[in-house]
Formats: sequence, structure tokens, C-alpha cells
Amino acid sequence: MTERQDQLATLVEVAHLYYEENLSQQEIADRLNVSRSLIALYIKRAREQGIVQIQIRDPQNVFQGLAFKLQERYHLKHAEVVSSAHLSSVLTRRALGNAAAQYLDRNLQDGDVLGLAWGRTILEVVNLLAPSKPRRIDVIPLLGESSYTGSYTQLNQIVLQAARAFNGTPYFLLVPMLVGSKELRDALLQDPSTRDVSTRWERISYACVGIGAVPPVEGQIVYIGQENLSDLIEREAVGDICARYFNFQGKFLDAEFNERLLGVSLDHLRRAKNVLAVAVGIEKSKAVRGALCSRLITHLFVDEALAQVLLQE
Repeated sequence: MTERQDQLATLVEVAHLYYEENLSQQEIADRLNVSRSLIALYIKRAREQGIVQIQIRDPQNVFQGLAFKLQERYHLKHAEVVSSAHLSSVLTRRALGNAAAQYLDRNLQDGDVLGLAWGRTILEVVNLLAPSKPRRIDVIPLLGESSYTGSYTQLNQIVLQAARAFNGTPYFLLVPMLVGSKELRDALLQDPSTRDVSTRWERISYACVGIGAVPPVEGQIVYIGQENLSDLIEREAVGDICARYFNFQGKFLDAEFNERLLGVSLDHLRRAKNVLAVAVGIEKSKAVRGALCSRLITHLFVDEALAQVLLQE
């Protein structure tokens, strides 16, 4: 080995001990029987000669870059990306909920109407609301109640919790999401207690919604019933927003139960000033992609892994 090769070998060895084995400079000096100052010099030379290359990765900047690309790619008003907790979808969902909660706190103004759908991530958004000041807002459900008993399926309770957080006014739908006939649905929509909500669907400032996947992902509830879902799967549905189902191209599909559905219409959502969608996990990539193609969504909150897939497609 030449003198030059011998020096390089020494620099590589010192760099390995310092950066990979996490030994201190004094520990390396003792092992090699040299001075600590010489080890410091070796570490400096290893960096100067490119043996060691240090890359500083600011996660926030990375996520901001992904968010900007999503905005550009899908013509969004706003996008946010959070870290994917690989071992815990619960932690990822909580991070996403916190991002959406902070966004609402920054942007909701007196007089706004906040519409909420149901879902696990929406519940996290509401749980993590910590407004910096009270807001005179109206909080409304975007759908009637479901027959399921999970906490994130009880929409009126979610509405009440959000209204209390902002010291706003809650309005409730005391009717089921799906009823037996179109005539019954229409009659219920004309009931005075229901009209408190349905008239406010006309002037939604912020609609906060989840994106359901077809077929359902683990833990997802099929609110419309499996018998209705089977037909939609045959017609290549990939997801839903507020029980309105769409295909991969973003086209919303007609369904028999649409006329029996007591909830916000697509026209209401299209007239909403802002539609915030939250979604977690790459298993929802087709559903989110279809939702984005529908041009219904104005704001998107997703985790890093899902964002990467959306930008690859």
C-alpha cells in the first residue's frame, strides 16, 4: 500500500469509528494510540476529501416540497403533508388531524359555516382542535346519522364537540343517513328541524371530509350497506366523499340509494368555498386520486407515503 493509500485508509477507518460506531474523538485516539487533536484533523480531512458526506434533511422542508407539488399537480388551493409513522396508522392519523385542526384555527372567521363529515381522521381533527380564540361560527353535519355505534360514526356528537371548541353554534340532523324512499327523504328535508342544517349547506365556508376507499380498507365502515356497495364495485367505483361514489377518473356515479340519501349534495359541495379532505395510507391512493380528479377538493391533507404515490401516478 502506498503512502497515499495508507492515509486514505486511515481517514476511512476514523470516519467509520466516529460516524457509524459513534465513538468519541478521545475514544478513537486511545484506540489508535494518537492524540485527540490528530483525530479531529482526520475527521476534518475525511469531510474535505468527500469520504464523509453529510446531508442535513429538514423534514418540514421535504413535506412542504411535496405539498407544493401536490398543489401544482392537482390545482389545489392548499395542501399539507405529514410524516408517515410506519408502525402506527393511529399516530399518522393524529398528525394529520392536528395539521387540519391548526389550519382551521388559522382560517375560520366569525360568520363562517363549518361542515363536518364522519370518519376516524375527522374525529382526530375535532379532538385536536385548540382554537386560539373563540369564533362565532355555525357547525353543521354533512350527513344524517348512521346506525353504527363507534365514536367516529356519531356525527352529531362530532359537531357538538367542534362547536364547543370554538364556542360556536351546533346544528344537528336527527334523522338517519339512508331512509326507505325518496318521498320520505324529501319530506324530512322540509321538516323545520332539518332545514336548520339544509339551508346552511347552501353557504358552507369549510367542509371537512374524509375519503372512503372501494373496496374498503381495514377499519373502514360501509355506511351505505354492503348490498349497495357491491353494485358500485361492479361499476368500478374507487371511493366516496360523503357517500357520493366516484370512479378513478373522478366521475360521480349514479346510484339507486342517492335519492334516499339524507345529506349534502354534490352541488352543495361544489358551491362550498373550501372543501378540506383528509386521508391516510397508500391503500387509499386510488380513492384519493379519483377524488382529486373530480375537482371537488380544494384542500388536501395526506401523509408522506400517500403523497409520494399521488405524485408518481
